[in-house]
Formats: sequence, structure tokens, C-alpha cells
Amino acid sequence: MKTAILSALDQALNAFTAYPGLRQALADEQSPTHLLAIGKAAYRMAEVAAMAIPSDKLASCIVLTKYGFYPEDHLDRPFSPVLLEAGHPLPDANSLKHSRFILDWLEQIPPQDQLIVLLSGGTSALFEAPRDPISLQELIKRNDLLLRSGLDIAQINQARQELSLVKAGQAAHHYKGQKLQVYLLSDVPANDPALIGSGPFFLPGIDNHTILADNAAFLRALATPLHKALPDLPLRLAKRFVDLELNSFAKALARFATKAQPGIYLWGGELTLKVKGTGRGGRLSHLALNFLNEIKDQAGISFIAFASDGNDNLPELAGAYVDSQSYLDLQAENADIPALLSAFDSYHPLKKIKAIIPAHYTGCNVNDVFILIKTARSCP
Repeated sequence: MKTAILSALDQALNAFTAYPGLRQALADEQSPTHLLAIGKAAYRMAEVAAMAIPSDKLASCIVLTKYGFYPEDHLDRPFSPVLLEAGHPLPDANSLKHSRFILDWLEQIPPQDQLIVLLSGGTSALFEAPRDPISLQELIKRNDLLLRSGLDIAQINQARQELSLVKAGQAAHHYKGQKLQVYLLSDVPANDPALIGSGPFFLPGIDNHTILADNAAFLRALATPLHKALPDLPLRLAKRFVDLELNSFAKALARFATKAQPGIYLWGGELTLKVKGTGRGGRLSHLALNFLNEIKDQAGISFIAFASDGNDNLPELAGAYVDSQSYLDLQAENADIPALLSAFDSYHPLKKIKAIIPAHYTGCNVNDVFILIKTARSCP
């Protein structure tokens, strides 16, 4: 079961990150074009865009992404942007240094040339110039408090805008031309372009932002290989973006799983969680352990929580897979699940029982995926 689900996820990611809408939009560019990609999916988005734009029209290309968020074989690829790396989820000195470099670069673009901006989740931390007198240390402290607050991503990004000289459209003023187009992978509910990446190039009244894809689009892409992998189970895809409090969602999901008919059930979204403990883990590993604590050893229930960017807070973690056997395995390890949840220490116990999905670069970032599989019998 686990192998089938992970294989379906890989197939969906490969198809999704071809970004056909972006290729189509840029295929006929005739102006000298400068390409700027920022976010956790920036490398792959820029790679697709660079392949679509006629080679004699691509004047320059900058990618700003999280440390290590590019393919392992990137040096062997024909795509060779100016590759910049900085901190995420908290900004760091490189966030400010590279952002200043980008702002200077924007000001040097000839006014007659076109600027294409590609944004994905992660932009808010990576691209930053704090307002005076906010220091880097103060900026990091405030961002850390926001991330631990339990606020949703829209609320967090709105608060970030108040600290910044690049967010809320302010970066757009550094480009002196008239040909600006922005393409976005959405990681916010309702796909509001003013909130994606804190809207650094969004100016009200100017229609130049295009949503390439979102969580719902990825769920649709995932549904096909999942159904092929498990053809005997009906598949149901939720339409609502799940932005509930994590512990509440885990309990509700467990109640649903207990009563549900056999089938594959898909949800997507980004849960809120107020972190209090000092253990290691991410939202998704915490969710999986929480869910497991609710269903215990009920047979025939499998659950996977996966970050579409391949990274659930920790460098080695992309999500988790649990089922009834997982609970028995933890019992054999004498794991105190409630105590582990209180300490927010989900990574260590789940790693012991091989329930962790290893982190890996996906070229995607459209929130999280929750897959519940209910069978008529225990999973093999």
C-alpha cells in the first residue's frame, strides 16, 4: 500500500511540474526578457520558463530559493541561472543580501525589456528588505513568533508586509519598464495574488498576475495515478481547502475514517498549529502521529500526509505514512504517544518504525496533501 501511494505521488509530481501553462504562456515571447524566480519551486519554474522562451530573447535569469532546493544534478543541466540561496522559513543574512542584489538588478533592466517574475511559497522569507529600524535579529524574532502563533498563511503574510520594503507591491517599483508579467504557484486559500509570497510585485488595479496552479490542481493530478494504483477503491476528492487547526482536524479525520466506506479520500490544504514543545518534527508528522493516536490499531485504515514541496519543516522530512501496524510497532517500542505529542516530538518515533517519508526536491509548492485509504480489510 505504502509503495503504491508513494509511486502515485511521484507520478503526479512529475506531470504537474512540467508546468504546461507556463510553457504555453511564454513560448511566443518576442521582447528581450529578464527572468526572476523566487520561492521553493523557483528553480523548476525558471527552468521550464527558460526552455519555453526563445534562447535569443532570454537576456538574464535569477533564481532565489531555499538552501538546497534544486535538483542534485543541476550542474549537469543546460539551464544555468544566477542561483542564489537564503533562509527559510526564517529569513537570514543572505535573504537581505540577495534581495538587495535583486533590487539593484531590477533597476538596471532597460525600460523597453520585459520582466517575467515567477513566485511560489517561500518567497516571504527569502525575499526581504526590512523597514528601518528593524534589524535582522528583530526580523527573525518576529517571523519566528508569527510561525509559532497558530495564524494561517494569509494572516502571517499580512503581518509580514508591515515589516517590509519589498512586500505588498513595493518591489515592482524598482522595475522601470512597462512589460511586467507575474506567474504564481498558489499556497494560500482563494489564490489571492496579493498574499502569495506577500505580494512583492502586486499592485492593485494592474492585471498582470496569473495563477499557474494551486493545491486543487495538484489533487486532480494525483487522483489519476492513485486510482490506477488502487482501481478497486472508489476515489473521492474534497473541494474545500483545509486550513483548520491541526489537532481538531486529526480528531475529525479519525472519526470520519472509522465510519467511512472503503475508498480513497483526498484533501489538500495547510493546517494551523501553535507549537509549544521542543521536540523535532513538522506539521505533517505531528498530524500523522496525532491521527494514529486516535485510530490506534483499527484495521484497514492507512493515512499519508505529504508536503508538496518535499519538506515538512526538517531537512530530512517530507511527511509520514501510518496505518494500524504503525500503532502496534510504536507499542512494541514502548512509545508514549500522548507524551510525544505534548513535546511536539513526532519525527523520532515515526522514524524508528520507518513511517517517515524522506525529504526530496519536488519542484513544486502548493501546500500539503492528505490521503486516507479505507479498505475492507487490514492493509498488507
